[in-house]
Amino acid sequence: MRTGSFGRLPMRAAVMLGSCSALILSSGCATKSPIKEGTASAVTPVSQLQVPDPRQAIGEVSDAYYIGPQDQLDVAVYQLPELTRQVRVDAAGKIALPFVGEIKASGMTPAEVSNLIASRLRAKYMQRPEVTVGITEAISQRITLEGAVTRPGMYPIPGKVTLLQALALAGGTNNIANERLVAVFRNVGAERQAAIFDVQMIRRGEVQDPTLYGNDLVVVERSRGKVLLRDVIGTLPVLNAFRTVDRLAN
Repeated sequence: MRTGSFGRLPMRAAVMLGSCSALILSSGCATKSPIKEGTASAVTPVSQLQVPDPRQAIGEVSDAYYIGPQDQLDVAVYQLPELTRQVRVDAAGKIALPFVGEIKASGMTPAEVSNLIASRLRAKYMQRPEVTVGITEAISQRITLEGAVTRPGMYPIPGKVTLLQALALAGGTNNIANERLVAVFRNVGAERQAAIFDVQMIRRGEVQDPTLYGNDLVVVERSRGKVLLRDVIGTLPVLNAFRTVDRLAN
């Protein structure tokens, strides 16, 4: 059997490996950074980051959180301690409280649920009930990450989260990911929408890091070139394959 410059590898495998490696190496040679060069358009390049306002350092707070099934609520009625408790929203989106009865909480904000509880108590039991409702577990707001990520699955999000933050939840992209082709699917009313994002451009500050919302689906495409190289390496003798890859990496 003919062998090439890759030691004892078959000629055909060596050619395929060399072609795939050259393709990947050539695609990775571009080290231009718009942030470093000061040409990034989605961020403001600076030589040194300033200290943020402590009131803003915790991140952006969502204007409204809509309760969903399986969320856990903290209900407090100050004049009625026996009503102060944690309740879980059931699969139908409802909660039940003594003196109040059953309430459809799903699709409402905590403030709206608080007002509804207060109105029912006001109608029968007290003049000025003071009711607060908080979220202790936001389980209904979840996003799904699949495709070429390290840990695909469904992840709960406590509030606003960006695409890069969502990918970090899944351990980042894996070694066969095509980061230039990341799709986000979203249900808007009765319509199913989808948009494509280039994660590498987001990292370089060339485009904004988009905000994701509950029930979004993120799919990271696989790179055909990287998959081909992985499959070729998988068919070669282990020691020779690793030596070749090490030599190319150096």
